[in-house]
Amino acid sequence: MSDIETKLAQIATVISQIDDSKVPRNIRRASKEATEQWLLNKSKALDVRIAMTQNKLEELYEDPNIPPEFGTLILMINTELEKMLAGPCEEAFAGEVRLLFFFFFQ
Repeated sequence: MSDIETKLAQIATVISQIDDSKVPRNIRRASKEATEQWLLNKSKALDVRIAMTQNKLEELYEDPNIPPEFGTLILMINTELEKMLAGPCEEAFAGEVRLLFFFFFQ
């Protein structure tokens, strides 16, 4: 697995945190679909996968029923995806993904 695919898999793991009983079912379902149909779908171009995942997550962020802590999580994920689209330094990106894991797995 390439470094980018590894990072996308890490981000998918963070997105899976939205699958929580505090989150409405429609939001949980849509986040899972965004991950499966776009982020981890290797049959599509990488930039399309990242951009469409961002788009789907942005729609979820705008849902008035999303709990605030999960809205914050979505913003953090979208920031990381944006950095991937912009071509960030790989070490900096990996460090921020580890920070996301640390913050949400405590």
